[in-house]
Amino acid sequence: MEQLQAQLSKTLGERVEDIAYFTQGQIGDIYKVHTAQKCYILKTSQPSDKLQIEHDMLVDIKNYDIAVPGVLDVSPTHLLMEYIKTTPVSKPTQELVAAKLLSHLHNVTNESRMYGYYYDTTIASFTQKNEQTQYNWTLFLGQMRIMPMARECYDRGNISRQVVERLDGLCRDLYKRVDMSLITPSLLHGDLWCGNILFNMNGASVIDPAIYFGDKEMELAFIKMFDTFGDTFFEVYAEVHPLSDDFYETKVPLYQIYPLLVHVALYGGSYVPQLERVLKKLKV
Repeated sequence: MEQLQAQLSKTLGERVEDIAYFTQGQIGDIYKVHTAQKCYILKTSQPSDKLQIEHDMLVDIKNYDIAVPGVLDVSPTHLLMEYIKTTPVSKPTQELVAAKLLSHLHNVTNESRMYGYYYDTTIASFTQKNEQTQYNWTLFLGQMRIMPMARECYDRGNISRQVVERLDGLCRDLYKRVDMSLITPSLLHGDLWCGNILFNMNGASVIDPAIYFGDKEMELAFIKMFDTFGDTFFEVYAEVHPLSDDFYETKVPLYQIYPLLVHVALYGGSYVPQLERVLKKLKV
């Protein structure tokens, strides 16, 4: 730790007085780094490219005028970022700010009109493959999101082969359930729950992105899954991006499958019955 303290002091150009454990992340411990004047966040992991990918995603989001913590240093084992101080903000204000932020983010598309991203990204401890060869949204959703995560869940012993086969059948017929003519690729945060959007008097910042270009309503279905935001959010958001006619009936359960599989892979437990309820609603 002394060696790291010296290294970070050199990076910051000021003496690091303390490195204190903060919380457990998906890929490693997270620490608060204190100098005499400031506080920083230090994410750690075993040597990999995951923290570099997180750095790249944060930089990309910032390029679209979305507030994120500034990154000061990155290596295969650590990511040093600004600490975002939060302040109490009323729920209606949170929902208003979040709706405007996401409306702006979802306005971003790509010139090629393809789904995916320019490089593979991450969600939690998993890699999200983003081969940009796909103009077909439902093919991308099935082949690059749902089925790879279903196989991950099966390999971990969290779902049965029968569930994998049911999901495979669903993915083959996704084009029958979603009107792709009404969808254009939007830049998604990809993992937006209450812990990944931080509010203060200046507005909101996002952390821990899992970005890719997809149907903007993927993001909204995930928000519904955890009741992250309520009616005010959806009313304000819909002023910019009106919801699809089949959003609640079809897209919400359909688009919750991928994040549910991520949670099944990570935690199993209660998320398996929740996945079953969604599949039952879709008559899969």
